[in-house]
Amino acid sequence: MEMLPTNAYLITGKCGVSQIKPENGKEFKLAEVQKYVDGYIEIVRLNDEQIMVVNEEGKFTKGCNQIASAIAHLHRAIGQRDYIAGDAVICPSKMLP
Repeated sequence: MEMLPTNAYLITGKCGVSQIKPENGKEFKLAEVQKYVDGYIEIVRLNDEQIMVVNEEGKFTKGCNQIASAIAHLHRAIGQRDYIAGDAVICPSKMLP
């Protein structure tokens, strides 16, 4: 699957990637992304136009998400020894005001 920077994607900890859309078609509401990441959110800025939304406390209860971690490393958004835990959402920053 080609990941386009204008779309939103859910990357599960079990290495699944699927395209997702906000319920209203334009912007995610806080409750929507909290449901996707199963908890309070933390924003990881990938670049000027894209963000990754992760579970703020994921490292306490979730396993490593290898795909999301690799994407964050490619963008130098996290340190080389750091990782993303649990499910993650990648989307244009304008989709989460």
